Amino acid sequence: MKELLMTLMLWIGANTNYNVDLSLPEIIRMDKAPLEYQYFKEEVPKDSDVHGFYNLKDKKIYIRGEYPLDHPWAQGLILHELLHYIQDMNNVRFECVAEMEKEAWPLQQKYLKEVHEFDWQYDKLWYMTVSSCGY
Repeated sequence: MKELLMTLMLWIGANTNYNVDLSLPEIIRMDKAPLEYQYFKEEVPKDSDVHGFYNLKDKKIYIRGEYPLDHPWAQGLILHELLHYIQDMNNVRFECVAEMEKEAWPLQQKYLKEVHEFDWQYDKLWYMTVSSCGY
């Protein structure tokens, strides 16, 4: 895992202006149900499909563990959450937590395409919804 995190951090550093000379965060892999409980802390919505998240309080990355670490989707997911860790460690300020997603989704898409030739197309309307403060 350490080598993967270092590789992903270097890739993020080469594709953003962030300082990536940081300690490596802890990654916790878990099944879908416990992950969603950890994320929501209360009743999990029936249509929930959380794949991972970065916890701003404990500075840990939580991801679903059903994919092996050499799978492109697992690496893209870790990269996405790792970017949130890097944003946090670089003291980037956002109006709301949702704004952290504005950079993460396109960067994850770029990584998957360039490194794994994996063409991930996400719904642009959904992206706009989850990456804005809703004001």
